[in-house]
Amino acid sequence: MHFIDEQEIRSLISMKDIIDTIEEYYINDGEKNSFVPERLFINDDDNSALLMPSFYENYYGAKLIGIAPGNAAIGEATLRGIFLLNERKTMKPLVVMDARTITAMRTGAVSGLGMKYLASDETETIGILGTGDQGWSHLQAACAVRSVKRVLVYNRSKERLDKFIEKAKKEFPTIRFDSSDPASIVKEAQIIITTTTSTNPVIPYDGQVDLTGKHFAGSGAFKSFMQEIPDSIIKEADHLFVDTHAAFSECGEMINAKKFGHSEETIPELKTLVQQGENEKMKQKVTVFKSVGVSIFDILTAKLIYERYQSLVEV
Repeated sequence: MHFIDEQEIRSLISMKDIIDTIEEYYINDGEKNSFVPERLFINDDDNSALLMPSFYENYYGAKLIGIAPGNAAIGEATLRGIFLLNERKTMKPLVVMDARTITAMRTGAVSGLGMKYLASDETETIGILGTGDQGWSHLQAACAVRSVKRVLVYNRSKERLDKFIEKAKKEFPTIRFDSSDPASIVKEAQIIITTTTSTNPVIPYDGQVDLTGKHFAGSGAFKSFMQEIPDSIIKEADHLFVDTHAAFSECGEMINAKKFGHSEETIPELKTLVQQGENEKMKQKVTVFKSVGVSIFDILTAKLIYERYQSLVEV
């Protein structure tokens, strides 16, 4: 059975391809052709093991990943795993893919779709806190939906920060990249992206900075004790969206939002955001999009990769 690694995945599809695919899924009511069971989530001290099954059209997919937050400190990947794509009717295995790449790309694409609908069309400066796989995928996503001219980057590790900026300058030669700090990012950037597994908010905000027209995209915190975006911003946001209402039990931001009076009725999912269409007035407000991940995004991405791969094999 063929294994599609990171290099091959990135040669077959782009970030824009995934953003468009997820958007079309919601516009065309793709949910009628999907089935997404609850994922199996196992905690092993600080590490997590996840089994995420999903069914869509003629495919059945299963993603098995391990997440070790402590790996960042030793220069190892935080997430590793495989994605197995099968034929839905017969359960025949079709292909195995690198789940780390799929997870990074689809998470970036989901946030990118949020940026498309919530961030100002005039956005030129973005800020990224966290320079791992997700930091890179979110950079790609922001550039896919907005004409980015400047990127402010922060990471606690200067070595990882420098490597990220060096790589980014080669990949995006027309964009200016600067190392920065969280306070400056909040002040200067129009889109603020957080991709860390921090247990404490990484964005400083004391009410002294005008947040009008700023969009916050948080995707790193995926456990109840993790939180990247502070309560002060959650309270001040004019519009909050999540990829799934499961976020209300899976991340600190939305658990606290519930304490502030929010609920599934006041914070819509990505599906609603896409189906209601772009709203220019909303883009001028303070907006937050929080994602924790849903396996349907994995299989949509895997389907796209596999069908691209098959089209080349059959030539």
